[in-house]
Amino acid sequence: MIAPSKFAKNFLLVFACLHLVFAITFALKTPYRQAGFLFSQRDPATGAYQKVSDIGAPDERQHANYVRTLVRDHQLPVFQPGSPSIGEEYQGHQPPLYYLGAAAIATVTGQTDVESQGFGKTIRIFNCLIGSAGVVGVFFAALWSSKREDAAILAASFAALLPMNCALSGAVSNDPLLVTLISWSFAFCARAFHQEEDASARSDLMKAAILVGLACITKSSGLVALVGLTITAFTMRSRLPMLSLGTVVLIAMAIAMPIWIRNQLLYGDPLAQKAFKEAFVHSAQKSQIISTIEATGAPGSPEVQYWMNWFGYWTGRSFIGVFGYMDIWLNSSSRAIKSTDPNILYKLLIAFIALAKIAFLVTLRKNWKETPRPVITGFVMSILTALLLIAFNLTYFQAQGRYLMPALAPIAVMLAIGWLSLFRAKLMPVLLTVSVLFGGTTVYSLTRLEPEFSDRIAGTVSPP
Repeated sequence: MIAPSKFAKNFLLVFACLHLVFAITFALKTPYRQAGFLFSQRDPATGAYQKVSDIGAPDERQHANYVRTLVRDHQLPVFQPGSPSIGEEYQGHQPPLYYLGAAAIATVTGQTDVESQGFGKTIRIFNCLIGSAGVVGVFFAALWSSKREDAAILAASFAALLPMNCALSGAVSNDPLLVTLISWSFAFCARAFHQEEDASARSDLMKAAILVGLACITKSSGLVALVGLTITAFTMRSRLPMLSLGTVVLIAMAIAMPIWIRNQLLYGDPLAQKAFKEAFVHSAQKSQIISTIEATGAPGSPEVQYWMNWFGYWTGRSFIGVFGYMDIWLNSSSRAIKSTDPNILYKLLIAFIALAKIAFLVTLRKNWKETPRPVITGFVMSILTALLLIAFNLTYFQAQGRYLMPALAPIAVMLAIGWLSLFRAKLMPVLLTVSVLFGGTTVYSLTRLEPEFSDRIAGTVSPP
């Protein structure tokens, strides 16, 4: 099995450290449990900016409240869709692994007051470390799936420097742990496939199964990792007994089974999605957006405009980076930035990603037989993640690119292969381009956070 050279290890260390620094900077610059105004949302009656109890990281307040229940009551929360406090507790349906870890860290450090800034900083930095471990996972997922060291370096650079991933790692959320577990499970699945010795392959599959089970008790999106494990087991059926492969999948499911049974008993389905949707009925709906489009009288099909302009472009930009509660965009500012095209940065990065995807698909089509099977498995995982997001947006308008992050490792692998194809397999030019584009965007994002959040806390906006 291919092992990373010292050259590759040095790059991995640099990017893991850069991600840690960027994530910690996001953690320190983003307000924690701070009330303020959302400049992207107005009261329909008065036209005034909407005031909310938290303008920091998305859903962070509710994630922290879950930890408070564990610390205070020593039990898992029971999700109640019709509760008057649902606005504070809507993450209560989530599987518990991340929150148990956060509660343990809070207890050990003595930071058990969820309202305190000390709690926020402690748990955010805990997540920063998890996020850096995820970057390492992406590196090995790329190395072991593609068997290419250049692809591994490039994939790690993308995961480390992507602004949205840095922001997620710097917030109280179960997303960084989910991304890390899925990345490492995908990595071990890939290594198992390429192992020459059956015993080593079984060992790697067992490691992957444990990580998949842990991903499933971190967030329901962990099922993407279960699909990857199942595909890997199926592709290895000619080498290992089906009984052994089936056992691996069952082990992953057995780890998640207690939570699935609890959810079935409490909410009527193993993933608690039925109860979550009941609590989500008052959020933005697709039908509302369609009505808004129709009211503008814009030419063309409202359905097409919804998927192209609302879902497509919102998702693309927010995958790159949007901060606060979908309120601080790179192309807009409360302190207006003069530009002939305020979307130019998003367009540039989205185009660069799109070119890599096209190049990957062309490469896959030309070299289907030579393409390592784990790369194809990752491709399937990324498609499944995208389909789940699309399915959710058939009813609700939630065009948030961070919902694609569970497939960060497979996405990074595909982009790395695509970019290397575009740059004729020359690592340094493409690595420099990725580092400048995404690293530079992250630095730019961080310089904007303090003034933007200050304006939202004060409820003021400077004239253009």
